[in-house]
Amino acid sequence: MSRVSPSWDVIQVQRKKLLIGGIVLLIPFYLFAPLAVVQFICLFLLFILIGSRLYTEYLIKSIRISRCDSELRVFRHEWAQVELRLENHGLLPAFLLAASDTPGPMPVFRNIKTLCTLGRRSWMPWKWQGSCGDRGVFTLGPAIIRGADPLGLFPFHLTATETSRLFVYPVFHSIALKAPGGIPLGNMITANPLYEDITRCRSLRPYHPGDEPRRINWKVSARMAYAGNLMINEYEATASYPLMIFLNIDRNVYPIKKQVDFIERTIEAAAALCLHASQERQELGIVFYTSREEGGISVIAPSALNIVPILERLAAVDWTETANAPADECLRSSAKAMLDQGKHLPYGTRFLYAGPDLGDEAYMNLNSLKKQHLSLEYLIIDDRAMPSLVPGNSPRYKMKETGHDII
Repeated sequence: MSRVSPSWDVIQVQRKKLLIGGIVLLIPFYLFAPLAVVQFICLFLLFILIGSRLYTEYLIKSIRISRCDSELRVFRHEWAQVELRLENHGLLPAFLLAASDTPGPMPVFRNIKTLCTLGRRSWMPWKWQGSCGDRGVFTLGPAIIRGADPLGLFPFHLTATETSRLFVYPVFHSIALKAPGGIPLGNMITANPLYEDITRCRSLRPYHPGDEPRRINWKVSARMAYAGNLMINEYEATASYPLMIFLNIDRNVYPIKKQVDFIERTIEAAAALCLHASQERQELGIVFYTSREEGGISVIAPSALNIVPILERLAAVDWTETANAPADECLRSSAKAMLDQGKHLPYGTRFLYAGPDLGDEAYMNLNSLKKQHLSLEYLIIDDRAMPSLVPGNSPRYKMKETGHDII
């Protein structure tokens, strides 16, 4: 705990004045008063004054606030629950402590303040909730606790140095894109036994005539020798076709009038694609394109464990830093960046573009990626009506501007 509040200096000065003034006033009365009753009262008041000060200093060293989670993750427009722990490590009770936390970006919150009494060597949980209205990465805290000695003569104010990071992911939406040509999205389960993956054992079953000998699980069969049956391994049938998303969030290629809405909707669409791919247990990667320069390209390579890093990047991405430039030139640059990234993708990757319409010339150039056996698709956000196919017969889907469904 640390004392860093602007009002702390004022409180500290008041406490010193009360202690010093009380001692200066009471000691002369105690020493020179002719009556024993007056001396007794002065000594009693002096004992209360010094005892209250010592009580406060002891509580300051004994009280702690700790956070249960250093990082929190929620989707936009959901309620985040923050858990803290109020602790009293001392031998003296702390009466009527007032604790509050800093909500950060949350405009709506509940139970962010609490009143409590902590006995000796005790603790209590404290939970509060906040509504996350904006996408981003934010800091919650620090927490503040106020208290005093039992008589309230010496109040104290403690501020915890510990904070929490809050990741607010884009809004969760549903999306379902059928794979072109019957190719599965990625490492997803399929009914076709030709795609069986021998690294993913699903179950065991008794041997039937015609089964391949290499499927026999000899260890299990030996343990079940009394049953007289051989046991056969069954594997999950999957197909490996990674999904790579090219997210175009260069603000120069979006219409100025709807720039914020369109870009945020595109980011939400990318998050929906990532979540859908994760549910299908496929390898997933993403390319973030924010400007015409190389510094505006960030790549997360396809992997089976990418969902959390990608969602964190989607929460933290800041498209407002892009410099202004002509829209036509930026569209050509984004198409060139997508073409360059596609040349390094593995065989059979499903390469999906998310952003504004690129134009027929860009689609024709991107069709050269099909020579590398890539599957191209385009998820477009645009006011205009557009055909379902681009030149080269690649599917093109139009993004809805609002609503729970992306397409």
